[in-house]
Amino acid sequence: MLMTRTKPEYGFAVKRNVAAILWVALMAAVPGFEATAAGDDEQSTTAVIARLKESKISLADGIRQSEKQYGPAISAKFELEDGALNLSVYNAREGRGKDAEHNILTEAAGDATQAPWTPKMEVFEDKEHLKRAATHLTILQTSKLGLADVVQKVSDRGTVYSVTPTLVGNTAAFEVLVATADGKSAKFIVDARTGTVSGGR
Repeated sequence: MLMTRTKPEYGFAVKRNVAAILWVALMAAVPGFEATAAGDDEQSTTAVIARLKESKISLADGIRQSEKQYGPAISAKFELEDGALNLSVYNAREGRGKDAEHNILTEAAGDATQAPWTPKMEVFEDKEHLKRAATHLTILQTSKLGLADVVQKVSDRGTVYSVTPTLVGNTAAFEVLVATADGKSAKFIVDARTGTVSGGR
C-alpha cells in the first residue's frame, strides 16, 4: 500500500533540488547503473533508425497519449522488441509532484507500427527498472518542461526517437536522440532549467 502525504508545491525549493541531484549522482555511481537512453550498442541504434519510417506514431504523440492514461511521462524511446518497432514510455502515475517512494512508476509499451498505438501498461516492481525510473522522475522534477516540450525543441533537427532525463556533469538535463536525414544518430542536450539546446554530434 502506498503511503500518502500532502502534495508539495510545484515550485520545488532549491534545497530539495540539490538533494535530488546529489541522490541521482550517487545512484549513477553504482556499478552497472544506466543513466541515459543511449544504452544500446551502435548496431542496435542503426537498426532502430532504419525502422523508424514504419512507425504510425511520433514520439511526442506517444508521450501525450500515455500521459492521458498513466500520468506524466518521465522518459520515452523507440526500440526493437521481438523484431518489431516498439514505443516505450515511462510514466509516474501519481504525478511529478510526488517522489519515487510515494509514486507508482510504470511503462506503457506497444507496437509502434500499428494504428492506433495500443500500449500495454506494466507497473515496475523489479529493482533495475525502479531505480532507472526513479532517477528519471527525480531529474524531471527539477524542470518545468514536460517531455513533449523537450521533444519539440529539437523536432526540426530530424526524427526524435529517444528522450531521457540525465545528468551532464552536475547539471540536470534531457538527452535527446534524433535520427537525421542521412540516417545517422545525433545527440542533443536540453538543459532542464533553461531549456537551452546544445550538441548535435
